[in-house]
Amino acid sequence: MKLVMRLTGTLAAVLGALISWTAAAQELTEARRIEIAERLQAGAVAVQVGRSEGSGFLTHPEGWVVTNAHVLRGFRTYAVRLGFGDGSESRADVLFLDPSIDLAVLRPRSAPKLKGLPLAPAGQVRVGQTVLAYGNPFGLQGTLTQGIVSATRDLGEGPNRIVGLIQTDAPINPGNSGGPLVDSKGHVIGVNTAILSRGGGSDGIGFAVPVSYVRAALGRAAANEKRAQLARGPWAGPGAEAGDDARGAWLGVYGRDFRRWGIAGAQVERVIRGGPAERAGVRGYWDDPPAKLVESGVPWTGFIIVSVDGTPVRQMSDLVHALRERKPGDRAKLLFVVGPRAVEGEVVVELGAAPRQPKR
Repeated sequence: MKLVMRLTGTLAAVLGALISWTAAAQELTEARRIEIAERLQAGAVAVQVGRSEGSGFLTHPEGWVVTNAHVLRGFRTYAVRLGFGDGSESRADVLFLDPSIDLAVLRPRSAPKLKGLPLAPAGQVRVGQTVLAYGNPFGLQGTLTQGIVSATRDLGEGPNRIVGLIQTDAPINPGNSGGPLVDSKGHVIGVNTAILSRGGGSDGIGFAVPVSYVRAALGRAAANEKRAQLARGPWAGPGAEAGDDARGAWLGVYGRDFRRWGIAGAQVERVIRGGPAERAGVRGYWDDPPAKLVESGVPWTGFIIVSVDGTPVRQMSDLVHALRERKPGDRAKLLFVVGPRAVEGEVVVELGAAPRQPKR
């Protein structure tokens, strides 16, 4: 019998040899199952990027959305759109994305007044325990299925190794990608990511990335968010407004420290649409690379800023300090490199004022 793998993630290579018998799920009481379903309906999110559709869920207390990295294929071209359980919708920004563990964290631009789903403590998954999977298989929003934890497995090698990948017989189908796998308390124990099935049927085996990786992803997202706030300018904290007395100028980038190939600088991860950096032609790692660079085969790192008006920049804090003494309307000459110094260049940016921050 031919083995058909319906992939909802980047784990295909390590899952190809796996197949096993499924087991019947233990029963939850009907009342308890309905209660969990209602909670999941409120905290679950539909994620759409172009024609790619998947699932996700709100976290508490951050109000962010966790989903699969592969659901965001094409996010550099298409807007990331979210649909919430209360019927509201929002666009979203990508705070964290790691294809090696197939996880991503999104920040809604208009956060709904919904409470996120609680995360279970790491390391408490047991073979045989009852689990519920929630998501939008085949576009059918709000679908709940039940099963058990069939096994936990350590798969992959080196940095791509996932410890404690959860195998379950709870029915999971395309569109469930990024949705929560919860325990009998309604706490998230994993994120649905991949399916194995015989003959393309619906009787396959599902896999979920364990909650320990979700917690790590949220930590990385928080660090990226902090760097992004710094990159917007030291005055651009919550509640600040563009009309305030500016103590710096706004560049409009998301970035992080970069140290590799003997290069130390501030790597631009993504430019903010319509901001000063984008208008000047600056591009980040998650932005589309220039066509000439693609043709030349130069590794795309985004712009790595190494100086501002001749002042060395060796990390993100240096970039922030270099902008602090400038004001909106000033021009700044940025020296940047791409790849292992394969490309070096300069760009002049007319700095702006930070956009009005939403009240929280």
